[in-house]
Amino acid sequence: MIDPATPVVFDVNVYLDYILGADGSWPLLPDVPPTTDNPAADAVSLAFVSRFRLFASPHILRNVARVMRDVGQTEATVLALVAAVADICEFSGGAVSEPQSRDHGVADYEDNLIASLVKDPAVDALILVTSDHHLLDLGPNWNGRLVMRPRDFVRRVVAR
Repeated sequence: MIDPATPVVFDVNVYLDYILGADGSWPLLPDVPPTTDNPAADAVSLAFVSRFRLFASPHILRNVARVMRDVGQTEATVLALVAAVADICEFSGGAVSEPQSRDHGVADYEDNLIASLVKDPAVDALILVTSDHHLLDLGPNWNGRLVMRPRDFVRRVVAR
């Protein structure tokens, strides 16, 4: 179970799977409890109703925007999603926070920046939600934090 005060970080891929998913979730959020075949969209919908405190970083927002532009999304769509993520973080009681970059032993530089956000004292996330194998390979319990796929995260939150 997840307490509403639980700090959570979604990796870049969660946001991208939501907006670029073939199920057409964007720009609408799925119903709660989640009802789609897109676990990333369902995870975002749960953040919107403050089931936990969501945190992101400027690094996450920049990478979401970069990939969206690379795949041909309009600038209006890119800006709308980035603003929506920032709003959802704030609405949930979380924030967009710039962590101090540290080496957490994650081989991929970008993933190490995600780990820095998770472990930043201002965030101290208990859960990292990702589809990235580099981060999933850290194990389900990395430094006392859960690392889980979006589908597993949604099941855990809905079970609460």
